[in-house]
Amino acid sequence: MSTIDISPVEADIAAFAASVRRRLDDLPADEVDELVDGLPADMADQAADSGVAFALPDAAAYADELRAAAGLPPRVEPGRGPGLVERVARRSKSLTGRLRAHPAAAATWDFLAALRPAWWLIRAVVVFEAITVFGRSQWLQLDLVGVVILVACVIVSVQWGRGRWLPRQWGRGILVTVNLAAWVLLPMLVFGAMFTYAQWRSYSSSTPVDYSSSTPGLAVDGERVRNVFAYDAEGNPIERVQLFDQNGRPLTTVGQGGQSDDFDWYFYGGGGPTPVGEREIGRQPVWNIFPLQEIAAEDWLSGDPAIDDAVAPTFPFPQVPSVTTGDPAPNASPAPQATSYADPTAAPAP
Repeated sequence: MSTIDISPVEADIAAFAASVRRRLDDLPADEVDELVDGLPADMADQAADSGVAFALPDAAAYADELRAAAGLPPRVEPGRGPGLVERVARRSKSLTGRLRAHPAAAATWDFLAALRPAWWLIRAVVVFEAITVFGRSQWLQLDLVGVVILVACVIVSVQWGRGRWLPRQWGRGILVTVNLAAWVLLPMLVFGAMFTYAQWRSYSSSTPVDYSSSTPGLAVDGERVRNVFAYDAEGNPIERVQLFDQNGRPLTTVGQGGQSDDFDWYFYGGGGPTPVGEREIGRQPVWNIFPLQEIAAEDWLSGDPAIDDAVAPTFPFPQVPSVTTGDPAPNASPAPQATSYADPTAAPAP
């Protein structure tokens, strides 16, 4: 068996391989090496077999055939470099091609591909929640407007999944952006749904609450008491008085749960004065010394509680009718008392 001398075409083969490599230089270096490393040896074998009839193919056409065989995208011409979305899509396609070379990976990929319609629906729900939460400041609101938005999201997501309604360039970019945003927001949606479900379970399993007495702190007929003003038996206001209940516990307007706060959260931001507790260094606020000092509503506009601006409130009446403490004389008619505090300075009837 004779051996044909291919040394005259070795230089042409090397130049051909270099030209093919240049036509693939827009690909990652490892992919180029995988495609071109064996090319000179293959061309040398073909030259030895063909002899003088051997001719090198066109380098550009050969490079395009290598791309197509490897499942790679066409070459991007200089000056028209791919954007981020296109680069991500190419890398994804290249990775998919490599994975499908293995039977187990190919079977897994086919299974996941069969689940794509489910992802279209999940993507629609995530986008719907993003619109309702960030746009309408609501969560899982399926009112009439919410239903319309949800149906629109489902239709658009399914059509995109089917390859419809997607112009060649900017449409694909939008699709990739929406997919990435959906993957980022999906854990937040799952966490929110779990939190809502946990709240529902806790509410449904808890002991029924008597809402007729659920007003926090001190209330009269269901209306929260903001402050307490004391008068003595003579009808004169008492500036500072401590109140306790029958068990010796401090009687407070904020109840047991709010005694550690510096101010009454119930009235904070409500448009009126906000009571504050009596404060001493090294002690928690004291809430049973009345009347409580208050902070005017306009002093809260800065957003920070101005505790030091608290002042003593004005009593609702400068004086109230006195209370008779002695026993009335026999057969004596009691003096009539005023039934209204509209005019506390008026003299009692003779």
